Amino acid sequence: MNPTLNTMLPKPLRALRLERLRLSPRYWVVAGQATVSATSFLTNIFIAKLFGLATFGEYSAWQLVLLLLLAVQGAVITQPMQVVVGSLPATRRAAYQQLLLALQLIFSLLAVVGVVAGARMLPQAAAVLPAFVVLLATAGGQDTLRKLLLADGKVQAALASDVLSAGGQLLVLLVLALRPQPATLAQVMWAVGLTTVPALLLGGRALGAWPNLRGLRRFGRRHWRQARWLLPTSLLQWGSANVLLVFAGWAGSPAMLGVLRLAQTAMGIFNLGLQAVENYALPRLSQSFYHAPQLFGKQRAALARKMLLAAMPVLALLALAAGPLVARFGPAGGSQYADLLRLCCLLYVVILLVYPLRLTIRLQADSRHYFVGYMLSIVVSLLSVRWLTGHYQASGVVLGWLLAQLVLGGYWALALRRAAPVVR
Repeated sequence: MNPTLNTMLPKPLRALRLERLRLSPRYWVVAGQATVSATSFLTNIFIAKLFGLATFGEYSAWQLVLLLLLAVQGAVITQPMQVVVGSLPATRRAAYQQLLLALQLIFSLLAVVGVVAGARMLPQAAAVLPAFVVLLATAGGQDTLRKLLLADGKVQAALASDVLSAGGQLLVLLVLALRPQPATLAQVMWAVGLTTVPALLLGGRALGAWPNLRGLRRFGRRHWRQARWLLPTSLLQWGSANVLLVFAGWAGSPAMLGVLRLAQTAMGIFNLGLQAVENYALPRLSQSFYHAPQLFGKQRAALARKMLLAAMPVLALLALAAGPLVARFGPAGGSQYADLLRLCCLLYVVILLVYPLRLTIRLQADSRHYFVGYMLSIVVSLLSVRWLTGHYQASGVVLGWLLAQLVLGGYWALALRRAAPVVR
């Protein structure tokens, strides 16, 4: 057959079908983040419904400690990595990955020592401590491994690791729930921690790197320049979110706190998407930011458009249907909180508009502006929250979050305006 004619003929039907099945990497990333978030949500529901509120309350207290440690870990290990990795040539990334894995092991060891030392002041924690230590080590390792896989472009391996961990965790919890005697808190933690081990093995094999500190001298300074402001920022973020909620419950009522938590749960799908975008897009934006600045501007604008086009119809529909949704799924007599859900929709519109600025600020050589922005926004929201909650009750807390986002976006926009034009 004539080669020229052959190239003009359509591809076989089988080949066309296979091409259609190839999904963009971002869909694999979203699927992985959805798996992690859905598993966490289902685990909480499982524990509360099947093991009793007392067990769930204790689990939540330990989980709060775990989330704090994961926030610190992200600030000192994976968040700086997402920026630094794009500035490195491909030949040096393997050594950088080995350094990050070594830092992860060191952090896990220090976290375990700190938790064990703190638990000595709480004698009742002794029965749960061994299980929590395993949960802490495996959850921290899994979080770092999946983000390294995403940064390395191995999105399918990251998804497989997430699915393996989630499936095992839910299966074991189901077995515990079907037993005649109720499960203890320690058994629940053993289930969550040990079912993560196979995912760690799979993720480590897919990454193909071993912990090694030899790259500390080569990459340490560049990594620390990012981490030094991210660490206090992560502590500030974690504390601010919890302080506002605690203040709402203390100054208002437990019902106010419950409604706020219900609104946060309803908006969880957007948090899932934003986390997936940051985990996947930031390392890729980092490459164009350092090596092709003009391309970076186009990529960031395209990402912002896609985020808005994906989220705006859902937010608009949620705002329009707020009344029936709250009446159907909300607490008894809580139909007056429909305006709270509408405010949450407005809040996420502002968050989406600020998000490109957040990604650009993250890519700066010095993350000082990232920290200062959060410091200013949190100070403003804390100073105003008493007045806002006094006049608007639960909606006042959401207004405080909205005000914080506006201050955050305004400061970051000003900081970028003073930078090079390409990063505005």
